[in-house]
Formats: sequence, structure tokens, C-alpha cells
Amino acid sequence: MVDKQILKLSKLCEHWANHNDSHKESFIKWRDIAKEKSLTSVVENLNNAIKMMDKCTEYLLSAKEASNE
Repeated sequence: MVDKQILKLSKLCEHWANHNDSHKESFIKWRDIAKEKSLTSVVENLNNAIKMMDKCTEYLLSAKEASNE
């Protein structure tokens, strides 16, 4: 029998991971604008946020896979 809450959790993890990708695209766009404006600190912070978003997405997809086991 399929546990509906676990199925929902799996779908939510996938949704959140996809949503992170759209945020990441926005971060990249604005990081590039900051780079054009020579805002070095802003660029560094946005680069760090991009790396963290990638890590967050990795954890969410791992959680999704674990929920399907």
C-alpha cells in the first residue's frame, strides 16, 4: 500500500528542487549584472548563494530518492 504522505513528500522534494533551479537562474542573472557594475562583494556573495542552492537541491533530490526506497 502506498503511503500518501510519503508520496506527497517525494513530490514536494522534487518541486522544491525545481523551484531552487529557477531561483538559481535569477541569482546568476543578477550576479552578472553586479559583475558588470564591479560590485565584487555582491558577486562573491551571490556565487556563494548559487553554490548553496546547488547543495540544497542535491539534498532535496537525495531526500526524494530516500523517500522512494
